[in-house]
Amino acid sequence: MIAENLSTIKALAFDFGGTLDAPFLHWLDIYLMAYAETLGKPLDRDVFYESYVYGERQMESQQLVNKEHSLLETQLFKTHLQTAHLIERKVLDDTLYNREELPKHVAEWVTNYSAGYVRRNEPVLRKLSEKYTLLLVSNYYGNIRRIATDLHIADCFRSITDSTIEGVRKPDPKLWELAIQRAGFRPEEVMVIGDSTKNDILPALSLGCHTVQGYPENIKPEKIDLSRDYIFSIEELLPLLLG
Repeated sequence: MIAENLSTIKALAFDFGGTLDAPFLHWLDIYLMAYAETLGKPLDRDVFYESYVYGERQMESQQLVNKEHSLLETQLFKTHLQTAHLIERKVLDDTLYNREELPKHVAEWVTNYSAGYVRRNEPVLRKLSEKYTLLLVSNYYGNIRRIATDLHIADCFRSITDSTIEGVRKPDPKLWELAIQRAGFRPEEVMVIGDSTKNDILPALSLGCHTVQGYPENIKPEKIDLSRDYIFSIEELLPLLLG
């Protein structure tokens, strides 16, 4: 547990998506909120899931994003892919609004949502960086440094590791290992903070890192792994790590 290992921890390695830009929610659920507010009615989660996965795969296979694309530009690629697929599947009507305006509105909604959570978490990162070296490790599209710079948190981190640039993606622990080695630490000196058991916690544990898993506040208690340290907000790291 954290209290027992504080003396050995020298660095904190953060996931980005779902961890720093959201309250430990999967981005599928965040898009569902965006579509519900924009359309004025909810989309079925299972129905939307197919189009969400389609968009993610196309983002990767088409390599639409370059290192200079902003958060909004990145989201526009994703929402255009999602809405086009929803229209093709006849989940949404084929209208000019759904083809052109809806993806813009959803992209703006999720961009504002993401930026808002990063702004909320920035003071915590800066406070933690006074004692620990911070690392950012993300499955992203090659532009996570641009995103972090635009959101004014890039200078909090000694290194920023992007899966697209490195050619390796979580859950492969090599992405975490690469970031840790480049920063000059041993795994046992690093605590990994993330929202995904598969992508963050298990790979980190396999390397010998300490971990803290973030859970959304409304999670059912029986789904929390009580054998590991966990939090419901980034702010909770301050009393845990700084006392």
